[in-house]
Amino acid sequence: MPSRISRKKKVSGTRLPVIECSCGAQILLVPNVKEMSAAIEAHIIIHTKKIKDAKEAQAKAERIRDDLIAKVLETASEL
Repeated sequence: MPSRISRKKKVSGTRLPVIECSCGAQILLVPNVKEMSAAIEAHIIIHTKKIKDAKEAQAKAERIRDDLIAKVLETASEL
């Protein structure tokens, strides 16, 4: 299975790990669980803010959340 780890540009000589959403957006992987969760939730809002149906928005949010959390865990285990 190919790695899902993407790398951002070097910052001060260090490559920063990111996870990539299915929409192509990159979210910086941070070691603080609370901040990582906040970043994921903020990105979910972008995906769901235009969905009028509450059930549909909730279902999409859950799919995106599950996918991004899986990518966080996979990426963290490879570091």
